[in-house]
Amino acid sequence: MTLSPTRVPAAGLRRLTATLYGYAFLDEFVLLYPVYALLFADTGLSLWQISSLFVLWSLTGLLVEIPSGAWADAVSRRTLLWLGPLLGAAGFALWVLVPSYWAFAAGFVLWGVRGALGSGALEALVYEELDHHGAAGRYARVMGRAQSAGLLGVVAAMALAGPVLAAGGYQLVGLASVLACLLASAVAAGFPEHGDRRADTGGDGWAVTLRAGLAEARGNRYAARCCSSRPSPPCGARSTSTPRCWSATPASPTAPFRGCCC
Repeated sequence: MTLSPTRVPAAGLRRLTATLYGYAFLDEFVLLYPVYALLFADTGLSLWQISSLFVLWSLTGLLVEIPSGAWADAVSRRTLLWLGPLLGAAGFALWVLVPSYWAFAAGFVLWGVRGALGSGALEALVYEELDHHGAAGRYARVMGRAQSAGLLGVVAAMALAGPVLAAGGYQLVGLASVLACLLASAVAAGFPEHGDRRADTGGDGWAVTLRAGLAEARGNRYAARCCSSRPSPPCGARSTSTPRCWSATPASPTAPFRGCCC
């Protein structure tokens, strides 16, 4: 039986959206999120130690954000999406197995790297897959539904964190969080991905892409102002990837890293 041309894109879109919504839900369905501050306090951390952990988390995300955007342009975005939750799982496991300040710090570093790896890579992958199926106009609606799925994951985690904590303590909460991350990684591995990242960057490595993006930011006042005012941009999306402020930088549509901070 031969599928009609109109049904092939529909099947591809269903696979993309189902994977996306499942990933968005599991990525936020982490039972440690509502209670990790309690874990820190019960371990004996002082207020300044807890504050320093959040500073470390923010700095990690900021420092890894730009190179992770170059990696997303040079390698498989799907790889970054399934690798990120594995780092999160390792960090959460450290928190509950060896609860201490340095274990929490290592977990926050892994968590920051996880967030940076997925920042922009998900949006770029979804947009390019929709464009591949001739459905780029559905991008805003699809991503809006993905955000709703993520919010459902947050609500579910908040509802279950208390009962799970009462039943099995932080160890059970941590185990459930690690399992959620592992499931998110497995779901992310099922993302469809068309196109060759090396072909998109002209066969150059990610370092070349990064240098080109930084050079463009220095030479474009709009891009420099945008990058300096938005420390957590969805990098990793080229001008052909996501519809973000491209009209403000009307140069070659194949220029890598254009508008990554918009």
